[in-house]
Amino acid sequence: MIHRLREHLAGKTDEYLETLRELAETESPSADKAAADRCADTIAALLGRCGFRVERRTMVEVGDILIGRSPGRSKSQRGSSGEGPPKEPTDGSAPGPRTLLLAHYDTVWPRGTLAQMPFAREGDVIRGPGVADMKAGIVAGALAVDALTRLGDGPVGPVTFLVTSDEETGSDHSRPIIEDLARQHDRVLVLEPAREDGALKIGRKGVGNYAVTFRGRSAHAGTEPEKGASALRELAHFLFAAEDLNAPDRGTTVNLTVARGGSVTNVIAEEAVASLDVRVLAMTEATRVDGALRGYKPHDDRVTLSIGGGLNRPPFEPGPLHQPLFDRCRDLGHAIGLTLEGAVVGGGSDGNFTAALGVPTLDGLGAVGGGCHARHEYIRLADSLDRIALLATFLASS
Repeated sequence: MIHRLREHLAGKTDEYLETLRELAETESPSADKAAADRCADTIAALLGRCGFRVERRTMVEVGDILIGRSPGRSKSQRGSSGEGPPKEPTDGSAPGPRTLLLAHYDTVWPRGTLAQMPFAREGDVIRGPGVADMKAGIVAGALAVDALTRLGDGPVGPVTFLVTSDEETGSDHSRPIIEDLARQHDRVLVLEPAREDGALKIGRKGVGNYAVTFRGRSAHAGTEPEKGASALRELAHFLFAAEDLNAPDRGTTVNLTVARGGSVTNVIAEEAVASLDVRVLAMTEATRVDGALRGYKPHDDRVTLSIGGGLNRPPFEPGPLHQPLFDRCRDLGHAIGLTLEGAVVGGGSDGNFTAALGVPTLDGLGAVGGGCHARHEYIRLADSLDRIALLATFLASS
């Protein structure tokens, strides 16, 4: 099966590139609903061409969300893989594991980026805004299912393809849909890009964002500074306390990333604000850090502290629940000469939500490349086409 898929996909290189170009050149920044909806139009057409029945969920503040459904093998196709008698489902879909493919089409790039960062091919390298993160993953999911259908053997079980529009800004609007659909499936395959060296992602850190505000008392900095209570000085104390929460041996990082305070040079700072980025590999660490931050007391009791925000994405904790998916993928990869490794990475994805629900999840099954969120964003064409063959084979196996 894998060799047939590779041959089929080798003849689809031009189609792959043209489809990816169309998606990349349909700019879709997270905060621009009109632009995002135009990209959703393009993706809906792609999914329809590739045999998905497409549902479009209208969103008010962000781009519309797409849900494509493929029923899997028909009764006439069952047994062609040499598997035992399948259990008949009650909803008319194919037997076998129910798979949720998870992707997003929003990017960090504002409209107009193409003028400085055009879609381009340089040999085996494809560049452009959003090609790796993660429009190539969307193309991969669509073409993988299309290839199985055209070769006469659909996915072993029903496949749902969820394409969201606000992953880059935290998935606040799409999270309920992601979690609802994940609970209805047996496994989740996330079409985010692999790590730059090709490793699949078997774990991700949870991500927390905190907003910290100190409010003190203003005073003339020259004539009566003692009457002031400096919010800025308290922020300086807080910085060291926050960074003391770092625990590299446990994969925990706490970083004050943005700060501002004061008003003019001759006034004791009345207000200071800061943003914190927190990354954790385990929920126990999230609880520890959150408790310490919220329990912090200013040195000067005339200064008050308020903390907003918290954990946005729970950690995708590697372990025995998710490992079998990676093991199966690695075994399938060996058949086409791919040596696949697993990695735990610091960035979060929508796979964090599904993993935390207890649904077996494997991430990084999209393109192979790098430079996500950077001007040199790129994918490697040959490696990325091989990953489509790998994904299709995965979908054709139990």
